[in-house]
Amino acid sequence: MSETTQLNQQLVMLRERFISRTAGELTAILNRLDAQQQDDLLQDCQQLLHRLAGSSGTFGLRTLGEQAALAEQWLKQQQAAGLPFTALQAKLREQLLQLTQHLTPEEMPGTAVTVPAQAQCELLVAGHELAALAEALSHYGFKLHHVNECTNLPAGFWHPQLMILTSAGQLAAAISWNKDSAGDAQTATLLCATTETRFEQQYQLAEQGVDGVFTLPADVPELAEHIERLRSEHQQISKARVLLLDDDEALAEHYRLVLAAAGIQTKVLIQPDTLMAALTEFRPDILLMDIHMPPWSGTIIARMVRFHPQWLSLPIIYLSSEQDQDRQLNALAQGADEFICKPISDARLVRTVGILCRRARQLSRLVSSDGLTGLLNHPHIKQALIHEHGISRRLGHQAMVAMLDLDHFKAVNDTHGHASGDQVIRTLAHLLKRRLRNTDSLGRYGGEEFVVVLPGCDAGKARALFQKLCQDFAELDFHGPCHTFRVTVSIGLAALNEFDHADQALYAADTALYAQKQRGRNGVTDYAELSSPATDTQVTD
Repeated sequence: MSETTQLNQQLVMLRERFISRTAGELTAILNRLDAQQQDDLLQDCQQLLHRLAGSSGTFGLRTLGEQAALAEQWLKQQQAAGLPFTALQAKLREQLLQLTQHLTPEEMPGTAVTVPAQAQCELLVAGHELAALAEALSHYGFKLHHVNECTNLPAGFWHPQLMILTSAGQLAAAISWNKDSAGDAQTATLLCATTETRFEQQYQLAEQGVDGVFTLPADVPELAEHIERLRSEHQQISKARVLLLDDDEALAEHYRLVLAAAGIQTKVLIQPDTLMAALTEFRPDILLMDIHMPPWSGTIIARMVRFHPQWLSLPIIYLSSEQDQDRQLNALAQGADEFICKPISDARLVRTVGILCRRARQLSRLVSSDGLTGLLNHPHIKQALIHEHGISRRLGHQAMVAMLDLDHFKAVNDTHGHASGDQVIRTLAHLLKRRLRNTDSLGRYGGEEFVVVLPGCDAGKARALFQKLCQDFAELDFHGPCHTFRVTVSIGLAALNEFDHADQALYAADTALYAQKQRGRNGVTDYAELSSPATDTQVTD
């Protein structure tokens, strides 16, 4: 059974649960109405109508949702006019009975999104004149496929994370194949080799859908860095983390399944009183939240979240069936950033959430990234270290922290210039990003020092990873103003969960790093190997 088929079956089961629950709730309200049980009856009825107006369309009962919205609006108007219960009873009963006639599904419960396939490659290089460039880029660890002609590619070759590097001669064919292969998915990033720098020609390329240009012969290290940045942006949706707070359990589960199928990790909360703990533990990119969750108010919860400085920049998105624009603006004024109206189709939900998460991550990177390498800066790699230390200690998971330092780096700057030194730093950052997992945290600690946090990793795996990195990095040739040169790197390891405080683990990794410097550099030392670490030894470079 395919993942998409399984998803559709799960959505159908949720729809059946929703219909059964709704039928029971409508019957209960009608029984109370007939029994003249006025206590909180109108309030409960209004809450039910509001929920049905927002959620019915998601489960394929569009007419039910439309009729519930009209009934809710009517009930609000009658209550605002101050009409007594006896004047509302007959008409309200009639409207509720009409709703029970619309519990038959009219369509599939939403439009199931296609489950992403596994990436077959990251780069498609099209054009015979780019063969040498394809060979050079392969040494940077990219999974690529080179073709002389951008036609007759194997079926199923497409993947949304693919990027296309094309020559001018293959541009038209690449654009056509890109659109045809994408279908309803997002098209691939398209880079074109060009010799044109005039405004008119650049404008024409942008108009055709080209996302970037590069000149031949290409500066391969610079192009590789640019591709890595684009690849990272394309992967943002697959790394996206959404915290969803909604008291409608069936609807929340529907949203979770749809977002998860699109590669968006989603955590659902039904009870708002667990929100603050979930924010700290899950650390979402955005918070999706309903407004009406009796007895809780989403607008007040949004204001409460802003009490805490670490969540001042967290995007809060209201997800509600509230249609009144003035009320929407008043709700946004309480501390939220966007307003999404229910019902919303599955495809639109995925696209909207993907855009919002991508924007949130872009803004977050501006604050948290090191300008030279794009890695986490000093404060944020420390924050990631502290966060992972807490998880590893609480759950008993293994985790490692590594500190890396370029050997004799001052001599590189003095001999070859700071521009060459910057290139060395960027190249090491690039290799680290290519070797590490999405779950790892990587930051530039300062100068030529880097810190890596590896959750779910033991000492043996960490040592093997970094030994191979040392070997490969030592074999790279760097081109200075006068001649080529090579650089090595020293690395210290420590088990993060073996220490009471994160700073202690980082100090242990630093101690192991300097022990490796004493041993001759260009290698890896684990703090656990040191029987009596020389904590007062200072070794520069």
